[in-house]
Amino acid sequence: MAELFEKLIKERQACRSFSVKPIERELIYEIVDAARFAPSACNSQPWRVYITCTPTENAKMRNCLQDDAKNAFLDDAQAFIAVYKGENVTLNKGTEKRFPSSHFIEYDVGEFMAYVTLAAKDRGIDSCIIGWVNGDKLNETFSLSGKCDIVVALGYAKEDNIRTKNRKSLRDVIINYEEKE
Repeated sequence: MAELFEKLIKERQACRSFSVKPIERELIYEIVDAARFAPSACNSQPWRVYITCTPTENAKMRNCLQDDAKNAFLDDAQAFIAVYKGENVTLNKGTEKRFPSSHFIEYDVGEFMAYVTLAAKDRGIDSCIIGWVNGDKLNETFSLSGKCDIVVALGYAKEDNIRTKNRKSLRDVIINYEEKE
């Protein structure tokens, strides 16, 4: 089991070359269904998602993600998951006295995003997390409200997308690293 997970995290990367093969909405629902089990502070689950997967919807979404010629590689992405952050999350009784209700939202949404990308990769779908989002334009375009500043682009990689990952050594990651004897 550990080998499967390790293979998954080593193969998952930001795809910037999508094929034009469409993704069925049901498959995207499966991805979100798996990702909704991501942990969150006090089980607040401070995320809601808006999905696009038709050519018309995707063109509108791209318009919200490509201001000033940004994210040109999204032209062939076949689906998008816009993640909206909860603003008034409910924490466990007593916890709200120690932390404001918004304290953990960024971390929780980040964890949810990791689950989305891994659930997608597990189903053969590649992804790229998009941090440049015109949230106001997105809300206006799709008649939505709330805070969205992160979107996941989904699609099948155009070509073999696995690259050798260049990562820091374990020694450089662990502050108090000790050599094994």
